Amino acid sequence: MTIESAASGMSGATMVVVLVVVLVLGYVVSVFLHPFKVCPSCKGSPRSYGSIYTKSFRNCTRCGGSGRVRRFGAGDG
Repeated sequence: MTIESAASGMSGATMVVVLVVVLVLGYVVSVFLHPFKVCPSCKGSPRSYGSIYTKSFRNCTRCGGSGRVRRFGAGDG
């Protein structure tokens, strides 16, 4: 069975549904393999330096100083 013969028997809506299912499954596998992304607040640099005392710093409040956060769908861990 070739792709052309399989696609000729499907309607446009069926092909869209199959494409969406394939994309969702791909995202689920990707989240399972790589559950973290770079923190959007600190952009991976977990230290936030002061503007007056430039050698002082605090950890990023969003990621807690790790520089990464969980991706959508990865759960709490």
